[in-house]
Amino acid sequence: MLAKVLFLISGLLWGIEMIPQLMRIYKRKTVDDISILFPLICVISMIFYLIASYLTRNWILIISIASPFVCNIIFLIQVIIYRRKK
Repeated sequence: MLAKVLFLISGLLWGIEMIPQLMRIYKRKTVDDISILFPLICVISMIFYLIASYLTRNWILIISIASPFVCNIIFLIQVIIYRRKK
């Protein structure tokens, strides 16, 4: 039970840590200093993590990765959108 709680807390904190960066990008409307590879690799790795968790039916890991996965998708979208506005 403790492990499940720790997984959930970890996933929540992992997602929360991205919020300041997402807000900064939104306010500045620029991503000049961010490589597109960073959010792209993060999203791809999380997709593999989700697939592996689903195949092993580990629902706690799936739930715990949901928050950071959404944040990284938003991060990737921001990088794509604000790169095009140059």
